[in-house]
Amino acid sequence: MNKYLILGFFIVFFYQVQAQEPNDCVNAITVCGNGNFSSNATGYGNTQEVAGCGGFEHNSLWLEINIVQAGTLGFNLIPDDPDILVDYDFWVYGPNRLCSNLGSPIRCATTNPDAAGLSNNHTGIDGSTTLTQTGPGPNGNGYVYWLTVNPGETYYLVIDRPHGDGGFELEWTGSAMNGTGAFPTPPTANAINDVVQCSSNFPIGLFDLTSLDSSISNDLANETVQYYATLADATDGINPLPWLYSNTTNPQQIYAKVFSGITDCYSLIDFNLVVSPIPDAIVTVSPATICEGETVTYTITGTPDARVHYTLDGGTTILDIILDATGTATITLNPTTNTTIDLIDAQVLNSSNAIVCSQPLNESTTVTVNPNITPIFTQVTPICEGDTLTALPTTSNNGVIGSW
Repeated sequence: MNKYLILGFFIVFFYQVQAQEPNDCVNAITVCGNGNFSSNATGYGNTQEVAGCGGFEHNSLWLEINIVQAGTLGFNLIPDDPDILVDYDFWVYGPNRLCSNLGSPIRCATTNPDAAGLSNNHTGIDGSTTLTQTGPGPNGNGYVYWLTVNPGETYYLVIDRPHGDGGFELEWTGSAMNGTGAFPTPPTANAINDVVQCSSNFPIGLFDLTSLDSSISNDLANETVQYYATLADATDGINPLPWLYSNTTNPQQIYAKVFSGITDCYSLIDFNLVVSPIPDAIVTVSPATICEGETVTYTITGTPDARVHYTLDGGTTILDIILDATGTATITLNPTTNTTIDLIDAQVLNSSNAIVCSQPLNESTTVTVNPNITPIFTQVTPICEGDTLTALPTTSNNGVIGSW
């Protein structure tokens, strides 16, 4: 059964924490699962260590593979860019070789997909051939024969990109991937929601990243959590963010890496840092004067997505309303007497509806309601048919002025 994972909302990658770019064997990334790779590594590092299949290092990435389950092991290396001119090569050393004494590769592929006339630029290890080497240039189809692995063995996989640019995806295959898989169990990195912070210096905020550690890791006694601005930095384990961090964009995507001190693996998740201004709101009413029974609309405007508390006509019941993404909410009433809305406070909430910050408000508006009046009419003196009715005087009748 294949183990296949695409980079998505839950990003799961497992590597070893490093302080240097992993383009030398001594800085190899420990692989504990599938995933997309993005690295800052360029060039061949401090030492040109690879020889075999008529190729050598150009822009290399070293991976360390520790085996916990026996079986056949292979992979499909799929470049992110499908352009046939993008060319990846690889070499496998082991089992249990030292970086200082790698010996000859036991598997290698340096076929150029364009020169070989292939239909795609994939390369890898599978059971479709008995060859252990393929290439260079137009020779072969980019694939070599399975590895047969056993628990306790360690292999080094060197992946090189002589032509083109961009990252790649590794799809691990083979019987060793059945069940729990060929690699050590990685730590669990709990996905978290976007982290919202209020700031009077909007759109820049100050985030305490260490406050997130216990939500992301389940075992801080044996695990550490670090944060990175890019996937490439997280992969290479370089340029970790400080524990007190000011965002550079709003929102800003960052990566949290949970590193296991037991398996030398880590898991990666991503989330956004989101900065909100200190919440505020005002209220208006339209129309400001109505007749009894007519409809009036109160409009509250302020910080988008904020929750606003208010009272009606000085009542003790506190009501609330959520402003939409444009910072607007409306309340429609049919009042029979003068009615006032008083705003109490505005709050910014996170995705769990917990209060991030709030600000008291002292805003109000009143609608004036004029009562409906029924005029009282007095019968005029009867006249004879054909007589002329003289004009009536303008009078005030029950508070209503007119001619009757």
